[in-house]
Amino acid sequence: MLRRAVIAGLCCAAMAPVNASAQADASAFFAGKTLKLIVGYPAGTVFDTYSRMTLRHMARHIPGKPTAIAQNMPGAGGLNAIINVAHAAPRDGLTIALSSPQNSTDMLLDPANAKYDPRKVNWIGSVSSEAGACVLWNGKGRNIEDLRNRDHLLGATGPTSGSYLEARVLEVLFGFKFKYVQGYRSTVDIRLAAEKGEVDGVCGLATSTVLRDMRAQLEAGTILVPLQTGLKPNPDLKAPNVMELATSDEQRQILRLIFGPLAYFRPIMAPGDVPPERIAALRGAFDATMKDAEFLGEMERAKIDVRPLSGAELTAQIDEIYRTPASVVEKTRQILGLGQ
Repeated sequence: MLRRAVIAGLCCAAMAPVNASAQADASAFFAGKTLKLIVGYPAGTVFDTYSRMTLRHMARHIPGKPTAIAQNMPGAGGLNAIINVAHAAPRDGLTIALSSPQNSTDMLLDPANAKYDPRKVNWIGSVSSEAGACVLWNGKGRNIEDLRNRDHLLGATGPTSGSYLEARVLEVLFGFKFKYVQGYRSTVDIRLAAEKGEVDGVCGLATSTVLRDMRAQLEAGTILVPLQTGLKPNPDLKAPNVMELATSDEQRQILRLIFGPLAYFRPIMAPGDVPPERIAALRGAFDATMKDAEFLGEMERAKIDVRPLSGAELTAQIDEIYRTPASVVEKTRQILGLGQ
């Protein structure tokens, strides 16, 4: 035991200068530079609020303390921002993105049209984990049976967005009567359209958004939430969870494939091939921010949930999704009409 302890101590001592050197290299690189966070949604959305509040505090924890700016790049259900960072941004660690998690399954569900491979970028962390919700206006969606027995016109941002994928899987697996209007820039626009009566509602809203920004409408009965989505329900929202509807292992696996990304609902990523010491610096700064009292206090005052995953945890979640059996992936693709 003594011998092992001595060897372990020598190993740690040998590693320390390397780590210190890497931190010094990162500090020297980031000092005097500008870190840009690309936001996949328009200004004023909840994603935008998460992005700007996180970035402001995260910059303080990055070695070298770079200047930090946020840039909105909405479109394609948040995918435009990810494509930009995954393919067009320099591989220097100075450009990162916070966008939709649902795009992380495209390589499984629609590989011919996938725009990036989530296993080939660097995940910095996720600020929150969520449950989703189907939200209906116009007195529709009172319960599960209402979803099965009445037609509902839902808004969606795009064919690979959570607002469409979630609703389509629910429609096929459980017999819900959904039709779609696609092309909205964000769920905020869908909510406005629903208030005007252009559509009946939307699936894929974060329950934290419903409870924070739409609580008055919820309590007044102007909106109804017949179903929560996600692997775990939000206990503060009294609505059944989708996992309760599953009646077979195959249905449960399909639901995990579609709703698994809600576990990393506000993911931050950097391009692949960034020097590892800079990724370590960004991940370390993210982890420190998630424990920062000033950051947490500000988020609490804004009534914004913080349920973080580290970069390593987020990467492990994605790896788990990509181990979904091929037969289940193919069945899900058939449901969604992808790859046909």
